[in-house]
Amino acid sequence: MNNNKKGDSVFSRQKDQGFTLIELMITVAILGILSAITVPSYMAYVQKSKRTDAKVELLKVAQLQESYYVQNLSYAKQLNGTSASGGLSMSAATLTTENGYYSVTMSATDSGGGTCAGNNTDPCVSYAIKAVPKSTGGQASDSSCQEFLITNTGARFAKSSTDSAYTNASRDTCWK
Repeated sequence: MNNNKKGDSVFSRQKDQGFTLIELMITVAILGILSAITVPSYMAYVQKSKRTDAKVELLKVAQLQESYYVQNLSYAKQLNGTSASGGLSMSAATLTTENGYYSVTMSATDSGGGTCAGNNTDPCVSYAIKAVPKSTGGQASDSSCQEFLITNTGARFAKSSTDSAYTNASRDTCWK
């Protein structure tokens, strides 16, 4: 007595029971290829989005410098310290950006390129604010943008890990 329905064979019943090893291997290979393509692209996107942390902080400090200039006819000489001592009243001479990815420092100079007090009798006429990735913030591996800089003129600069000086190519990559 044959219990098979018409057209039903031993092979079709086995096929309904699960995946073959070949089908499983092909699926795993496809997933591996897709991962190899998408993960690096995603990581580059995340790294690029974290650069915003540096740019926001640099622009914020530059804005504070311009406000300080209006009130004192001089740029501040340092980030920390009170306005009376030539500072921007920040908590430290080196800041950490809001998300902790970058360290921010600032320098100011007088008209001769030397030190200044940051007041109207010994004014600072220029400044440069720099952000570099912190070693613990996840951006240290961002070799394209290892240093951001903005000056009192609004000029923006950047360096990659292979640059010995600021380059237009790095600036265009990092500040866009």
